[in-house]
Amino acid sequence: MDVLGRDSRLEAYRVATGGPDARIVGLIPDAVISEHVPLTGGRGRQTAYDWIARHSAEIELTLRSLASGHGKILAPFDQVVLQED
Repeated sequence: MDVLGRDSRLEAYRVATGGPDARIVGLIPDAVISEHVPLTGGRGRQTAYDWIARHSAEIELTLRSLASGHGKILAPFDQVVLQED
């Protein structure tokens, strides 16, 4: 899984999984991450990246479930959305 950075307009982190032919890009709202760790104090971005890394398996599963339309998505990952092109 790749973290593609933060979209300040959408207040979410862009993440992607899969290869060039089957890449799935999603958005994790800041609010999802900040429910579990504080994103303030000058290290917010690194803290978010660390949280995403710790939950990469769940995030990848969520992205694949959203893309296929199958599977149950549990909180807090039920707030993740696919990024529209």
